[in-house]
Amino acid sequence: MTNPVADNLLGRLAGLLEWHGLGSAVLTPRPRGGRLHGEDAAEVAVLLDQLAAADAGLPAGRSPRSLIFGNGCFAIGRYPEALAVFQSLAGARPGDFAVHFNLGVTYLRRRRPDEAVRALTAALELDTFYAPAYYQRGNAKDDRGDPNGALDDYATAINLDPEFLQAHYNRGIVLNNLGRYAEAIAAFDQALALRPDISNAYLNRGVAQDELGDPAAAIADYDRALRYNPDNADARFNKARICYRLGRYREAVADYTAAIDLRPDDVEAVNNRGLAYDALGQYAKAIADYDAALQRRPDFAEVLSNRGAAQESLGNSDAALADYLAAQQALPEFAAAYYNAARLYAARGDIGECAQQLAAAVRLQPALYAEAESDELLGWVLDLSRLKENRRNT
Repeated sequence: MTNPVADNLLGRLAGLLEWHGLGSAVLTPRPRGGRLHGEDAAEVAVLLDQLAAADAGLPAGRSPRSLIFGNGCFAIGRYPEALAVFQSLAGARPGDFAVHFNLGVTYLRRRRPDEAVRALTAALELDTFYAPAYYQRGNAKDDRGDPNGALDDYATAINLDPEFLQAHYNRGIVLNNLGRYAEAIAAFDQALALRPDISNAYLNRGVAQDELGDPAAAIADYDRALRYNPDNADARFNKARICYRLGRYREAVADYTAAIDLRPDDVEAVNNRGLAYDALGQYAKAIADYDAALQRRPDFAEVLSNRGAAQESLGNSDAALADYLAAQQALPEFAAAYYNAARLYAARGDIGECAQQLAAAVRLQPALYAEAESDELLGWVLDLSRLKENRRNT
């Protein structure tokens, strides 16, 4: 029995899905989980509600045409509803490639990678030459902690479709995560040859360049990333970090400032700008940044220690010691905080407290013993401690 109302609504929904490039049969999901928003999403939502009222079998997956309904739910992020439709269809239509593919992609959106792999494998058993299915299964394998399996699937997708941009890009990401940086660079090169304006491809290629010991190439890639997306906060942050490492502190301050403007709650960027100010001898500005970082995260031991060092540079030894002791409370295994406190106690002539702090530092980080021996005050404390130990043993 025909249902003219449902037929008309399904036709309109299918047209919208095709218009927006999401697919009315096999889904063509957007990268990064992109979905419809605003008026477009509202229009799809209205159609879905009207369809549910016109034919109760559609949202229940009791009609082959439910596939369009499920795709509509997927398009606006109503993933539980989409999943229920595709699950029902998979049981009723085990030989339908689109159903299994769409089910696998929806499992991915629901962060259920094991089930996504099973559904996409079922789809590939029905069509072994569909590159997007290998790509999506590669994503699922990566999500479940199987990077090598992901790389195999991305490679198959690329063999089937050499211009599969997202497969090249994701392959680069996985290779970076595995520390295979030269291969990652080659993968990002392929992605950028297909589309030269991908900001994050330059960003991630820059990461690989830096890891391979080529900071100049990394900075050049971060600059390219910013050319195509001036709001790429990660590129700003990464460039600033390299500039700091190279002693280019003013540039580091400028890029950390830009990163903070983009992400005001980035505590690490605020702390790192403080370090750059510290390196420039601008201790008051450094302390202001450390204060701001600690307002957001009061128990950040590294920031407490950094503020202590800046206070020392200003001659505020009491404030410095308070910060080092607070850093110890925040992170009891933070060896540097004990070492720095030991130095201050030594300068005050409090040998007993100095010895305790230094012992804790060396216990946590034995290499600090050699550093202490070369320090004028701490070396004297170590000599005294050895002398006392020898007397006890004679």
